[in-house]
Amino acid sequence: MVKEVPPDERIEILFRLTSSSSSRVAEPEKTPRDTMAEQIRVLICGTGSGAHALAAVASRNPRFEVRVLTQSANRAQRWTEIMQRERLTMMVRNGKDMRAWKANTFMVTDQPEQAARGCDLIIFAVPAFRHWRYLTSLEPHIEDGCVIVGLPGQNGFEFDVRSALGARLKNCVVMNFDSLPWICRVTEFGRAARISATKDKLVGALEGDLTRAKLKDPLGAIRSLLGKTPELSVSGHLLGITLRSLNAYSHPPIMYSRWKDWNGQALERAPLFYQDIDEETAELLGQISEEVVATSKRIMAQYPQVDLSQVIPMYDWDIGCYGNDIKDKTNLMTALRTNPGYAGIAHPMIQTENGQYVPNFNHRFLAEDVPFGLVVIRGIAEIAGMPTPCMDRVLAWCQEKLGKEYLVGSSLTGKDLSTTRCPQRYGFTTMADILGLNSAQAAAQSR
Repeated sequence: MVKEVPPDERIEILFRLTSSSSSRVAEPEKTPRDTMAEQIRVLICGTGSGAHALAAVASRNPRFEVRVLTQSANRAQRWTEIMQRERLTMMVRNGKDMRAWKANTFMVTDQPEQAARGCDLIIFAVPAFRHWRYLTSLEPHIEDGCVIVGLPGQNGFEFDVRSALGARLKNCVVMNFDSLPWICRVTEFGRAARISATKDKLVGALEGDLTRAKLKDPLGAIRSLLGKTPELSVSGHLLGITLRSLNAYSHPPIMYSRWKDWNGQALERAPLFYQDIDEETAELLGQISEEVVATSKRIMAQYPQVDLSQVIPMYDWDIGCYGNDIKDKTNLMTALRTNPGYAGIAHPMIQTENGQYVPNFNHRFLAEDVPFGLVVIRGIAEIAGMPTPCMDRVLAWCQEKLGKEYLVGSSLTGKDLSTTRCPQRYGFTTMADILGLNSAQAAAQSR
């Protein structure tokens, strides 16, 4: 966690180009705007639960001009027509109580050029598998100095951004956070959404030359957008957030543990995803978490100037995000089972004609969190030379359920790697590739 320092010092300490710390800082092309005095133009990509909540929260702050971009003309038209009749209603949990408030109006469009024009912040609040399409459609229209934010970007976000923007990346700043600020759900598209829990802390990282940024203090702008909570901590390398973002190695292992011995018989009720976790599942989660932490330590041993200290055990992550709410902090199992933000969340199921339930293996807990999560981390570990036997066991089961081939034996050489966001898909074969270092930087920073 970064020690709190004054804003001017924070900019110097936290917002440096982490992948090439020895590079010379370019002269600014124009003076960064004072975001405390001028309105900030923010674009939110997506129309899902996170985008609804972000747009609503940002719209209530007069410092922000809010735009929402969707790739569906129908959704853009529907939400715009709804907003002309009524404003988005948010139900937000405050302690044990729920309170309702109305968002202000904002623009919703399916036109990338219109959406990106003059934007200071572009926030990705869409599933990881949609990032590439949004990035490539926006790329011709992203202005120099724009700050691109994954909230969350999920595992490998920086790989997609680097590939989509190419040489233009040097004129932008990239931030990635490990999670959404809330547990939230759309209850009626364009009309109502619910925030059932707010996280205590979000951890992020930043890469880029702040002298080129349009915003004087990007972190301050995002803090202003989100409000007092969650606390934002930004430090270290973007790779640390890729390794820290734990949907990748929590959702698939929980699915594996619950269904690996399933006999095919339908159930009378949908089992609870977190509240039904047993000791065996919690032990597996802890073991995979240890493999991820060990991978980060091995990389830091190879590249001492690369800070991946954001990568922490899963238990510590949950306590950091939900510590004020978790009722029993004894261990990982009790922390997951007694987190009120997780209460009532069931395993993804399909209801049969007779009202019984069978597991849905095409749910995002596998369909997204494996190719855009677990496979990404497994690919990084392989290049780092870190064995991951527990991760491999889960991945082998998951790919069979998805009908995909990623892992062949002990290597990521399967025919479906091109549909993932693992580093091998981008042609990365060394840690220097993953870290975005050229040969001179790699030689200077490696041990």
